[in-house]
Amino acid sequence: MQATHPDHLRGTAGPGTWTLVVADRVHTLAGPPAEALVLLDDRVAAVGDTRELRERFRPDRTVELDGVLVPGLNDAHAHPSMTAENLLHVNCSPEVATDGDVLVRLLRDEAAVVGEGQWVLGSRYDHTKTTGGRVVDREFLDRAVPDRPVLLTHVAAHWGVLNSAGLAAAGLTGDSTDPPGGALGRDAAGELNGVVYEQALFDVSYPSLARGRTVVPPSTPEARLRGLARAQQMFHAAGITSMVDALCGPDDVALLSEAARSGQLTLRVAVLVAFPHYDRIAALGLHSGFGDERLRLLGVKAFVDGACAGGNCLVDEPFEGTDDHGMQTMADADLRDLVERVTGDGVVLAVHANGDRAIRKLLDAHERARALGAPPRRHRIEHCSLVDADIVGRIRALGLVVVPFGSYARFHGDKLVGYYGRDRLERMFAHRTLLDAGIPVAGSSDYPCGPYEPLAAITSCAERRALDGTLIGPSQRITVREAFGLYTTGAAYAAGEERVKGTLAPGMLADFVELGRDPFEVPADEVVDIPVRSTWVGGRLVHAL
Repeated sequence: MQATHPDHLRGTAGPGTWTLVVADRVHTLAGPPAEALVLLDDRVAAVGDTRELRERFRPDRTVELDGVLVPGLNDAHAHPSMTAENLLHVNCSPEVATDGDVLVRLLRDEAAVVGEGQWVLGSRYDHTKTTGGRVVDREFLDRAVPDRPVLLTHVAAHWGVLNSAGLAAAGLTGDSTDPPGGALGRDAAGELNGVVYEQALFDVSYPSLARGRTVVPPSTPEARLRGLARAQQMFHAAGITSMVDALCGPDDVALLSEAARSGQLTLRVAVLVAFPHYDRIAALGLHSGFGDERLRLLGVKAFVDGACAGGNCLVDEPFEGTDDHGMQTMADADLRDLVERVTGDGVVLAVHANGDRAIRKLLDAHERARALGAPPRRHRIEHCSLVDADIVGRIRALGLVVVPFGSYARFHGDKLVGYYGRDRLERMFAHRTLLDAGIPVAGSSDYPCGPYEPLAAITSCAERRALDGTLIGPSQRITVREAFGLYTTGAAYAAGEERVKGTLAPGMLADFVELGRDPFEVPADEVVDIPVRSTWVGGRLVHAL
C-alpha cells in the first residue's frame, strides 16, 4: 500500500468532514487490531474493516498509510517552554559536546556571535559524558570565554556553572550566602567555584522560580515562538502529540497562549504552573481543567528535592561512598502549608520528589492535608524515583498518580550505579512494582533532562539496560505493551484526559502515529529504532518523513 501525505492534509478540513484512514494495522489499545479508522473532523468515529467502513460512511476523503498506527504518544512531564528558550542558544549535550575541547569550541563560537556583554548560554551539559566525570568550574569557563558572562546548565537542570563574569553579573562574591533551597559551590579555599545549585541557579535563569527578576534576560516573545516551533517539530518527529509542560511561569503561559491563539500550537499542552505563582491562579478562581483540548491548566508544580541524575536528590541512605544525603529544596513547614492550601482548593498538585526521604516528606504532607478534609483529586508525584514497600503502600492509600522517568535507566544509567549502588537501583524508576500495586503510572522524559523520544523510553523500560550495557535494576522491567501504556492511557489518566486521549476508540481525539514497524512484534531493544513515518493531531498531519 502506498503511503499518501497530501499537503492539504496539513490544514484543517471543513466541519463535518469524514475521513477514512487505512493502514497496514491499527493498534487502538482499546481492543483487537483493526485495518482502518473513520474520522469525523478531529475525532475517531469508528474503527474496523476497511471495506465495511467505506460502505458504511462513504468518506469525503481517504488517507492510505502503509505503516502501523498507534495512539498519539503523550509525555506526562517535559518542558517545551524551556526547550523553546534552550533552542535559541548553544546545545552542549554529550551528543554534540563530545569532550572538553569541543565544549570550549562551542562556547567560544557562541560568544563570537552574541553581542558584547551579552550572555553565552549553554544547556544539557553532562559532566559524566563530556568532561570525564569532572565538573567544570569558573576557571574552565574563564579560559573558554573570558570577556562575556557564561552560564552552562547541567542536563538535569538543577545546577549550572558560571564563569567569573557571570558571577559578577549575578552579584555573587565570596561573601555571598546560600539562598534558601539552594547552594553556592566553593573550592577547597572557600572561594566560589562557579557552581550554582537549585534556587541559586533558578535566581539566575529560571523566571518561573526566581525570587524576582532573573539575572539572565529572557529572549523576546518573537524569538521564543521561533524556538517553540522548532521544539514542536522535534517532538512530533518522535510521535508526540500531547505533553505536560511541567514548569510554567507567566512568560511561559503567555508563550503557549499566543501560539494557541495564532494557530502555531500544534502540540496539545497541559500546563503545571510553578508554585510561586499560585496566588495569581487562586485570585482568578482558576481550577484544573480550565482551557480547551489544545491548551489547558492542569495544576500547580512544586519541589521537595534535587535531581536524580544530578546526584543531589534527598535520600534516606547517603550516596555511595559519601555521607551526603542530598538536598531538600522546600522546608517541611512550607511544604505542609502548600500541600494543604492547593489540595484544599481542589487544584491538582504535582510535586517533584525524587529521593525516598523526599517522597516520605511529601506523603506526610498529603496525609495531613487529607486528614484536614482536602478533597481527593489526581495529585501527582513527579519522578518518584526511589521507593520502597512503605512508600508504595502509602501512595496507593492516598490515590496518587506517579510520573517516573521513562528513559533514565538507558540514558543516565552509567552514572546511577555510582550514585546509588546496584541494590537501590532495584527500587528506582520502579515501574514493575508500581504497576503491580495498582498505582496509576504515566511515562515522562523530563526533557531536556532526558531524551524526549518515547520509543527510546519504551526500550529503556523493557530492557533496563544502560547504553554501555550495564543492567539497571532489571527486576523493574515491564513489557513493551505496558510501556506503551505509560505514554498513552497512563499519561492521559495522569492529566485527567482519559475520556479523549490514550486510545483510538470512537469518540476519542484523532491523535495517532504511523510507525515503520509493529512495536509489539519486534524485540524490545529494537523499538527505539522504529521510524516514525507520520504524526497526526486531530486528524491533521503535523509530521511526515
